[in-house]
Amino acid sequence: MQRDRVYSEEEMKKLNEKLKEAPLWKLIDMRIVSLEWGRSEMTMDVKDTYLNVMGTCHGGVIAAFADTVMGSALYSTGAAASATIEMNINFLEPVAAGQVLTGRGEVLRKGKTTAVIRADLFVGETMVAAARGTYSVLEPNKQK
Repeated sequence: MQRDRVYSEEEMKKLNEKLKEAPLWKLIDMRIVSLEWGRSEMTMDVKDTYLNVMGTCHGGVIAAFADTVMGSALYSTGAAASATIEMNINFLEPVAAGQVLTGRGEVLRKGKTTAVIRADLFVGETMVAAARGTYSVLEPNKQK
């Protein structure tokens, strides 16, 4: 996998269509906006069904989004399959229904079997959460 690889709009469209088949992606409205080696950007429209009893987006939904942002960044390095070993997240600001959450993932270190990745989540210019995770690299993808 080339370190200067940037995915084309057509590749992004195909990848998003494929990912919509996954049950979680049917439940949570996420989209990959851009991928390049070791980096990803995704968006999620926050819906009323994602809210907790306090009327803000449930932390579990935000954490699932952060996990997906980090997994997408790892995918861009040539890892077709991975699993989250551990993850932590700091919630910095509440997120409301109708807002668009943007996640930016970055691979900090990738070895043969594990990777450390971070994701910063924003609503507009305001950072609302910061996550870091360790992932198991299970299988290389067949992309060039």
